Amino acid sequence: MSKDLDIEQAAQTTATSTPTAAPTTTSIEVKAEPVAVVELAAPAPATNGENNGKAEQQKQQQPQAVTAAVTTTITEQVQPTVAAADAAASKGGNNKSTMDPALINFKVLYVLTQLCGLTMIVLVGTWIGQHYGGLGGSSNPKLEFNWHPLFMTIGFIYLYGNSILVYRGFRTTRKKTLKLTHAGIHMAAFILTVIALKTVFDSHNLADPPIPNMYSLHSWLGLSAVIIFGLQYVAGFTAFLVPGMRENYKIALMPLHIYFGLFGFVLAIASAVMGLTEKAIFSLGANYSTLPAAGVLANIIGVLYVIFGALVVYLATEPSYKRKPLPEDTALLASNGAE
Repeated sequence: MSKDLDIEQAAQTTATSTPTAAPTTTSIEVKAEPVAVVELAAPAPATNGENNGKAEQQKQQQPQAVTAAVTTTITEQVQPTVAAADAAASKGGNNKSTMDPALINFKVLYVLTQLCGLTMIVLVGTWIGQHYGGLGGSSNPKLEFNWHPLFMTIGFIYLYGNSILVYRGFRTTRKKTLKLTHAGIHMAAFILTVIALKTVFDSHNLADPPIPNMYSLHSWLGLSAVIIFGLQYVAGFTAFLVPGMRENYKIALMPLHIYFGLFGFVLAIASAVMGLTEKAIFSLGANYSTLPAAGVLANIIGVLYVIFGALVVYLATEPSYKRKPLPEDTALLASNGAE
């Protein structure tokens, strides 16, 4: 009897100790994981488990490092841009320090050209007003003649020169708008030139006795310049404004149009200088050599003619001042062909 009790107690003890041992073993295994993590930070040699832990840790840290590097790079790139924008805003958006030196030179010379042209117009008006009686109609042929130097100066010199410079003076304007402006200024110059020619013929034909026409070198060169100007206008209008001209014809005509446009302008300057000298000699006679006020003013006007013409030719032919095509010009060129 006592032996059977001893067997039952041993069986109960075994059954009781068996489930208890399992949690003990499990708790030991669970506790071993934080120990392994702690050993990763230690300088001791790494085991296989530790190597796996380091690999997992590196995989977790790599995206964070890449994100931090990208953020740093973007910050470094954005900060100078923001600083530059702030500096431009503080200066009113006018960053002259980075402007092209050629463009700065062009602007200075362009303003100087305009001042020279306006000055010569004012001086011509002063010259005919103070020394030659002002302006008049056909009833007074001498006063009617005075329209000739005034209108020739305004139309055939000042407007002619500015029509040449319109493509470079207004470089931010669309090409098609510049073409229409170029043609419009030329038309205004042509109208003033025709009126100036009429007044000079009237002053000769209505004089008593009449004065012969077209006998001087001034008249020969002047009329030649007007004829070249008229032919230039017709050719340019037909080729570059009227649609339908073939592209290869436009390309072939453009160099000739540019050359004869400048040639006619230079010829107009030379003819105007001759006309001033002719008028001073006819009106002053031997007194011209004594440098009277009328003669000195005529010489100054002639010098301004030459300076204005030289500036226009230089600004129109200097390669660094050439206008660059705008994006809308390129789009129009691609859709309709070269202009």
